[in-house]
Amino acid sequence: MEKFRAVLDLHLKHRNALGYVLVLGWVLIAVVIIVLLIFTSITRCLSPVSFLQLKFWKIYLEQEQQILKSQATEHATELAKENIKCFFEGSHPKEYNTPNVKDWQQISSLYTFNPKEHYYSILHKYVNRKEKNQSIRSSKEDTVVPVLGFVDSSDMNSTPDL
Repeated sequence: MEKFRAVLDLHLKHRNALGYVLVLGWVLIAVVIIVLLIFTSITRCLSPVSFLQLKFWKIYLEQEQQILKSQATEHATELAKENIKCFFEGSHPKEYNTPNVKDWQQISSLYTFNPKEHYYSILHKYVNRKEKNQSIRSSKEDTVVPVLGFVDSSDMNSTPDL
């Protein structure tokens, strides 16, 4: 009987400890959620753009990415067809205007926000540059704004989806 009571006491202590650990786990999850909510709220409140402009910006980027994907697919298909045709016919390909490596690198750089120059994407900034050989790299007034992080996170980053 004495042994049974000792085992029962040990079981009850273990059960209480397990209850405390579960409560501590839920408290930790709640604290993390609250901190993330506060962080998100603060970054949205400190955003240099309004909520409606942010919605427009996201729509613009979706459209830009869809059109870029469509145009890139169409251009790549035409180029591939021409190259295959020339291979089998033994002829020279006609010239296709494809952006060079420097152009691709420029539109692939990190987007930075500048309140003096209003561009919705790095591609938007690239096509509106003053001179053809002008770099679109960041200037002193450019800043990385956390709420605008979606500008760099595009579907174009993964090639299988292309």
